[in-house]
Amino acid sequence: MKTTQQYKSLLSSFKINDLEFKNRILLAPMGDNLCNEDGSISKKQERYFLARARGGCAGIILGSVGVSRPSGQATPMELSLADDSLIEKYEAFSNLMHAQDCKVIAQIKHGGSKAAYAASIGVPFLVPTLKDMSPEDMEHGKNMVGKLTPDEMAAFVSNLKGAGNFKVMEKNDIEIVIEQFKQAAKRAFKAKLDGVEIHAGHGYVISSFLSKATNQRADEYGGSLKNRMRLLVEIIDAIRLELPRSFPIIVRLDGEEINIKNGLTSSESIQIAKSIESKVDAIHVSSYANPASGADFTKAPLNHKKEGFVKVTSLIRDAVKIPIIAVGRMDPDRADNYISQGKFNFLAMGRKLLADPDLPKKLMKNEPKTIKPCHYSYECVSRIFLNGQMVCASDVGLGKKEKEHSIKNLAIIGAGPAGLELAVQAANRKIHVSLYEKQSFIGGNLIGAAIIYEPYEKLLNYYQESIKNDFIDVHFNKEIELDDLHDKFFDNQMLVLASGALPGPSRVNATNIQAWLNPFIHENKGNVKLIKSSIKEKEIGDCAIIGTDTIQLHLASFLTSLGINVSLVKNADDIGGSMPVVLRWKVLDDLEHQVPIISEKDYIRRDFDITLDTNFLARKNLSSINVIGDSKHGLAYLPQAAKDAVGFFK
Repeated sequence: MKTTQQYKSLLSSFKINDLEFKNRILLAPMGDNLCNEDGSISKKQERYFLARARGGCAGIILGSVGVSRPSGQATPMELSLADDSLIEKYEAFSNLMHAQDCKVIAQIKHGGSKAAYAASIGVPFLVPTLKDMSPEDMEHGKNMVGKLTPDEMAAFVSNLKGAGNFKVMEKNDIEIVIEQFKQAAKRAFKAKLDGVEIHAGHGYVISSFLSKATNQRADEYGGSLKNRMRLLVEIIDAIRLELPRSFPIIVRLDGEEINIKNGLTSSESIQIAKSIESKVDAIHVSSYANPASGADFTKAPLNHKKEGFVKVTSLIRDAVKIPIIAVGRMDPDRADNYISQGKFNFLAMGRKLLADPDLPKKLMKNEPKTIKPCHYSYECVSRIFLNGQMVCASDVGLGKKEKEHSIKNLAIIGAGPAGLELAVQAANRKIHVSLYEKQSFIGGNLIGAAIIYEPYEKLLNYYQESIKNDFIDVHFNKEIELDDLHDKFFDNQMLVLASGALPGPSRVNATNIQAWLNPFIHENKGNVKLIKSSIKEKEIGDCAIIGTDTIQLHLASFLTSLGINVSLVKNADDIGGSMPVVLRWKVLDDLEHQVPIISEKDYIRRDFDITLDTNFLARKNLSSINVIGDSKHGLAYLPQAAKDAVGFFK
């Protein structure tokens, strides 16, 4: 394969066993709740995976494929290889991926104590030993529940129906689980999948045996590390006896357990890796944090810390000679350097490939600036945490069927987040776009978001690069008044109003914050770095921010980082209620002990009005009028803009 000099290592081919991958980029295993009721891959999932395969991924690791059902089933719509009837369906999917030169690995697992769906229908959790919740865990659990909105609480509690129904695994139960893993692997082989990844992490049944925190058995499956890893070894051996040695077996292993008393340590993980090295073909290194700690698990590098697992991954890499797969919020250029240094061999990407399925192709073309970034709103993680279907705030059309359209030309008024996203989506479909913006720069409310929440700055940079497309003509300093419109001006075009929606004038809301930011924005012509410097240089005394939702929390975090003393005035029942739960936890964790929250008795209304003179528009004979973009979520929460834009095409 021809590779660019910049990403020579990341884009080079490499083997696991005899299986050759065209590059080192894999789609990380993620539970998505998108499958069919029988555990087979749905059409929506198929489109989702196919987009990543066509985008240049060397391989896809199917996440959380159950070896049994309903026992061990974590979510209601979870992939499964628990029945022979599924073989033919998985083979059809495998053929589809192979046509794109993309390998398919099934991550097989039994949920154990994480089998929430199984418990909800009366099937007991399978555990190595019973474990009483510590006072610390109970306190953490209260903390988590206290930071859930009523709707989130209802979704979360639905996962816990039947909780407390535990079954300590006897020898017969262990033998059954080993057999289930073996049969699932055989089905994967018969379905012409390219390998299996045994999930031995994240609190699932194998992981619960490996950790002293959850395994206090006194038999041959407990006590010493050799005994605690016996279940894993026996599963590997059972699969090896049934399938050709050339069939790759990967093990996903926690490099360490974080915030867990007596949890698995990195030194133990290294010993496990060395012990199974001769039996398996690769190790996929992740980590795990205490689920009972709720919001506090954001302190672990599981969701937002850049390169949170590199250190422990590198330690395991140094201890073994088989390939190592890394994961955890890593930029391609950094991954390329690490691979060249021998710290690991493959990079499994989750959220980055959700945001832009064409990421590998864009690296091959040496066009990294055109990669749509994940802006870390945590919609994906939060939905799965609450037992919902996976979504992506960047790729809001994830898995949706493409609509037929005959649009040749499109005029968009407004180069804010909604107008920009629509322009890029249209240009990608070879539609000629005329984009009108009254300012001399793009961004609209996205600029405010980029100032106070760093990931949105990358999104703004992406749009600045993407509108250089040959199919997009940008007209700056062009304010379009409705009275100026006439039939010939937009002849044979669809017109889209993406000028933004404003809240009512009498309410305290995000508009007030935007008004505060506007002088900085206009003075520096939308340049985020200059704006930040200008705000930092301006002497701002102690301040109070009215409201405790998305925009207010982000602003508080930003101002606090500048050394400004901030208080939040609570004007609603919940804090950060419109934020995805994991993002809310992260921001609140960042603000803890720094920003006091003051209650206000008289709540301020937070509803918003959008008005449009539709009669006037009708008189202008404009048949296709659309209003997209919505400020009700605040400056720093923009998925709605993307949803509106993508809605034209999917």
